[in-house]
Amino acid sequence: MPTFSPLAATNEKIRPLDAIWNEEDDEEQAPVAQNRSCVLKVINNSYAQHIKLFVLAFVALIHFWYLNEFLVKFAAFDKMAQDVRYVKPYGTNYANDYLSIQYTHQALIDYKKNLWLTVGAMCASLAATASLLTIYSSPHDGYNRAATNLIRIFDFSSFVFITFLLFARISYAIRLSTNAQPSLRAASRISQTVFDEFGATLDCRLHPTMDEKNCASEIVTSAFPLHFLEYLVILCVLTAAYIGLAYLIEWCIRHYFPPTHEKLTPISAISRNLVASSRCSSDNSVLIAA
Repeated sequence: MPTFSPLAATNEKIRPLDAIWNEEDDEEQAPVAQNRSCVLKVINNSYAQHIKLFVLAFVALIHFWYLNEFLVKFAAFDKMAQDVRYVKPYGTNYANDYLSIQYTHQALIDYKKNLWLTVGAMCASLAATASLLTIYSSPHDGYNRAATNLIRIFDFSSFVFITFLLFARISYAIRLSTNAQPSLRAASRISQTVFDEFGATLDCRLHPTMDEKNCASEIVTSAFPLHFLEYLVILCVLTAAYIGLAYLIEWCIRHYFPPTHEKLTPISAISRNLVASSRCSSDNSVLIAA
């Protein structure tokens, strides 16, 4: 079938032209692609989400370690604070003692609220991370870009909220450490019986001996240590900065360093079209002659 030989020759002529264009694009795009790959090897959204998963797991384990002990101590102090309300007031310092107990009780309530808010924020952040990792492992056009950006905003906001809650918890821990002992002394002055029930529940004393526990220390140690909270805040701040930087780098690459074929000038595009049309017209003339 000799009639197809000119067509085969045409295909052979067109193929090198495309190869040359691809080589030119690769040469022009190589420095940008190399710089882009170096940056993305260090900072990208997928790495940021995996690092955030490790941080969330670490923070969750710490909360699980302290949560049960704190709830036991909180229940004991809450019962004591409620029982003190029904004790007949006597003495000149009753009002101050009662306010001291209520002040520490409110600090424990605020600490508990902060604790559960942090757990809820961690769950929300974990859900956002799972959604983003699913999106990153799927084709780029499989999800709406606006929905993806909305999930990213929610993801970053929820993690920053965790950092804010941990920072606010430092003030509650300071209130507990400075007012636990005075409030327990006030409770013993109002009603020794009520305080003895509290001490029996936690197996502690107001003025312990060598082998006994201090009730104030039991309350303070049930909360997060101050230096540990500071380390967690620093860790969350660094992780949030890494996530934000990954989002910023991706946005800058998409808007300021697009692929080379999107950066072609109209003149170069026209010249390529002219070369292609001239080559195709010459090949068509060969076919007609054949």
